[in-house]
Amino acid sequence: MPPFVKNLLDRVKALSGKLDTTKKIILGSAVAVVIVALAIIGNVSSEKSSVVLFKGMETKDFASVTAKLGEMGFHYTSSGTDTIYISPDKKNAAMVALAQENLIPQGVHGWELFDIDKWSETQFEKDIKKQRALSGAIAQTLQNVKGVEKAQVNLAFPAEELFQEKSEPVTAAVLLDYKPGVEKLTVKEIRGIENLVSRSVPGLKKEHITIAGPDGESLNEPENDSDREKSELKNVEAKLRIQESQRTKLLVDIRKSLTKFYGEGVYGDRFDVVRLETKLRWDKEELEKNEVEPVVMTPDDPRTPYSERVVKDSLEVSSKSTEEVFEGNGFTPEGPAGTEPNIPPGYKDRDYQKAKYTKKEDIKNNKFNETHRKIKKQPWELERVNLAVLLDGKWERLGIKADQSGYERKYLGVTDEELLKVTDVLKKSIGFDIARGDMISVKHLQIDRSKQFEAEDEELRAQIARRKLLIGILITLIALAIAYVAYIFIKREIERRRRLREEELAARQAMMRDAALRAIEEEGVEVELSIEEQARRAMIENAINLAKERPDDVVQLLRTWLSED
Repeated sequence: MPPFVKNLLDRVKALSGKLDTTKKIILGSAVAVVIVALAIIGNVSSEKSSVVLFKGMETKDFASVTAKLGEMGFHYTSSGTDTIYISPDKKNAAMVALAQENLIPQGVHGWELFDIDKWSETQFEKDIKKQRALSGAIAQTLQNVKGVEKAQVNLAFPAEELFQEKSEPVTAAVLLDYKPGVEKLTVKEIRGIENLVSRSVPGLKKEHITIAGPDGESLNEPENDSDREKSELKNVEAKLRIQESQRTKLLVDIRKSLTKFYGEGVYGDRFDVVRLETKLRWDKEELEKNEVEPVVMTPDDPRTPYSERVVKDSLEVSSKSTEEVFEGNGFTPEGPAGTEPNIPPGYKDRDYQKAKYTKKEDIKNNKFNETHRKIKKQPWELERVNLAVLLDGKWERLGIKADQSGYERKYLGVTDEELLKVTDVLKKSIGFDIARGDMISVKHLQIDRSKQFEAEDEELRAQIARRKLLIGILITLIALAIAYVAYIFIKREIERRRRLREEELAARQAMMRDAALRAIEEEGVEVELSIEEQARRAMIENAINLAKERPDDVVQLLRTWLSED
């Protein structure tokens, strides 16, 4: 025993020795429950998952099948009385065993029926088995559709007839049971069921399939004439949409081509697509062609300017030559031995004359270069195109009229050469085919642009009026500016003269005052001056002294005063 296991057991014994009897019983019970649970989990996890053997069974079929499975030793489980589950590796063996006992439930059999091979089975029985297997396989497939609980499929294969016109088509009838909560299948699901059934049975067409619901109503046919008319109307609308889409694409290409040359005029586009009509053919056509061509023995080399192509009408694949030559007396068979022939003696002598026979046969089998083509055209093709286009000339502006009432204009029409060029370009753009019945017309037509000209002339007159008004306003502003400048100049001149008069008057008064003062001084008379006079006299003396000492500064100061005034 390993040491760590022994240590673990010793610890468990020591721990259990400390517990009383009640705790030991509880601990032992818990350990036993854990061991049993682990054993059950291991047993369940070791078992393989079960798969469905039969589903949707009748009660009597469920009882007989489960009894036979138990009798043959197959382990199975069930859900209710309509579903049986079995191990995946036992499913095929159980299916074969039940088929041998003819216990496969009705309506759920499939291709597993062919797992059983009976040596006494006839071709008729094999055909019936094939039909049953195909119906069952389709039913099992349909039961996987969302909303379908159970499906039953009946196929009818008519007997083969010698003539095709007397043969009957293959038909199918499908009966569906909905799952709980499902009241009706969608149109998409019904169309899917039609596709599944038609592609599962060779030779079965969709129009020969009938799908019915639980109440027997037909699901894949229009309920009444109104629904049929609505369906036809939808088809017509879809065709019209496709036709209009093709017309729009062609119209866009035509407008792009014309806009580059006739879409940049002074007055807008110079072209108009009066009519563009496209007619599509919706007939479905299938063509089969057998073409016989000569056999090419030596192909042509495209690198040389001459042709090296060597052909033969046919190739010899087999031949037969026969030659027969016979020379000698003729022989006529007679009757039994001992019986005289019934031929006269004269003819008998002639019969033994010398005879000669020659046969020569020469047969040759030749093989031709034959090509078999099966062409299926698209569901629609362009049948006819009708196009009518009008082109306008070009207007040139020569200038403004003398009375300024509008523009002088000159019209340049579209030449015949230009019309031919445009027609040729449009033919190539629409794929013109005269054999198809296409029609194209390109004409020159002068568009009445009197309203555009009137609007343009009115705008010109408005521009001229605005220009005149602007010039008048500008002249008025200039006159006002000149008047303002003159007013300012005159005002300054008047102010300057008034100031000069005041200065001159002040200077005279000062001179008179100075003269009076000098006279008084000379006479020796003392005159008492007022304070203002004394200040004025002091300021004058200072100004005189400053003018004598710094004449430049005095001149600059006077200039500053004059400019401020």
